[in-house]
Amino acid sequence: MNIMEILQIGGALILGAIIQSSSGFGFGLFVIPILLFFGFGLAPTVIMVVIGSAIQKITAVKYLKEHLDWQEMAPFIVVGLFGLPLGVFAMSRISTMDQPVVKQVIGGLVLVMLALHWKGSIKARENVPKAWGYIVGLFAGLLNGFANIGGPPLVLWTLAHQWSNRKMRGTIIAFSLIFVPFQLALMLVTFGSAMFNPMLKAVVLSPAVLLGTWIGLKIGEKISQEHLRIYMQVLLLFIAVASVFKL
Repeated sequence: MNIMEILQIGGALILGAIIQSSSGFGFGLFVIPILLFFGFGLAPTVIMVVIGSAIQKITAVKYLKEHLDWQEMAPFIVVGLFGLPLGVFAMSRISTMDQPVVKQVIGGLVLVMLALHWKGSIKARENVPKAWGYIVGLFAGLLNGFANIGGPPLVLWTLAHQWSNRKMRGTIIAFSLIFVPFQLALMLVTFGSAMFNPMLKAVVLSPAVLLGTWIGLKIGEKISQEHLRIYMQVLLLFIAVASVFKL
């Protein structure tokens, strides 16, 4: 790695860790468009994000473990595992396209995710039908496999529950953490040894992720979660528009 790659990848990873640790989601949504903007390929970008976000998720889950209900999540996670191969297959197809096209597709998908956030004013309730959990699990797995951006459907699902800030953040992070080993295995089978170099880069820069995770967990305890999401969404909107319109 040269100094520019260290600054680009490390900077993106630390900011992604801050955002996900403080709000419960956003690592892939935030980091992938940035690294694509810097010129990295889709598959190497995704696997760097998978490794980086895994480090963040393990740290955050240990911090929030008392607020997790694994038994409640388990059946929805199992369904999500079936969506992972479909997502990785979709990524393998789109990654062969020209880089500007890949940027536009990811940017457009980010815009769709943001639109779903803004449109979905969800009211929390005591009982949420389990069918929604299975649907959300499937789409979270599919989007995780495609570009490690399975957070938005999980956010919409958790917002429907009358849960505390910590349980909401912890559930989203823990849910997608289980996908990581399966996602890595699928990507290695699909893309082969080309994934080793970006994986190593993410591991080498793991201290940046740990620092960002620590900062984000502290921020999540101190400031309004809604304000943080607004800032993140504005930045994501800029990145997505820049990718779609080649700014």
